[in-house]
Amino acid sequence: MTMTITFDLSPEQEARLKESIARRDEASVREVLTDAIEPSVKSLLEESQNELSVEEFDSLSDQLVDEFTSRVATGTQPLSDYAVSREGIYEEHP
Repeated sequence: MTMTITFDLSPEQEARLKESIARRDEASVREVLTDAIEPSVKSLLEESQNELSVEEFDSLSDQLVDEFTSRVATGTQPLSDYAVSREGIYEEHP
């Protein structure tokens, strides 16, 4: 089973995405797409009229994880707990 998910981007988000891609700014591309995920997920859930079985949910979850990991650059590491902590964010700003 293949599922296509479409992100609805505002004109500003679309322009930012295009600029980020042109600059090859991976972090900015990721940020724009991350911002687009929430409304898309809400829309998918609202459209869904049938409750998924546990097996169907697991299958769709696995597909989503596989799709996401296939698009993340090889060797990309998640941010450390320190990097997203208050101290890590503001360490250079007294």
